[in-house]
Amino acid sequence: MRIAIALTVPLATLAACATGPATPVRVSLDPDLLAVTMSDATTCLGPAPVTGADTGWSGRLTGCPWDYAYTVEIDPGTNPIRFLLTEVFGEGILSPLATVTITDATGHIRRFQTPEHADD
Repeated sequence: MRIAIALTVPLATLAACATGPATPVRVSLDPDLLAVTMSDATTCLGPAPVTGADTGWSGRLTGCPWDYAYTVEIDPGTNPIRFLLTEVFGEGILSPLATVTITDATGHIRRFQTPEHADD
């Protein structure tokens, strides 16, 4: 019995260490903020700079334990209906059309499209 208990504690400790870093599972994008939901349920942020973010921005995720590099590339959008809705309701009504690229701690690159659908 003592041997079983003695082996259980180190094995449980090793199993907890083997979970690895969190991975990005979902992104949402506003004109001035990238929010990334991670596999451990934390949310990381990538704020846009005050000026010069019309075509995108890049940086490192903040507000969470995962210091991953990201790039936001905004598509100017060629859909005439999108132009019309933006003209009528303003810029804030629609999420930007963009490609978000996140490079995790292992060097794995994940790409997301907004509106949402992920490419692994």
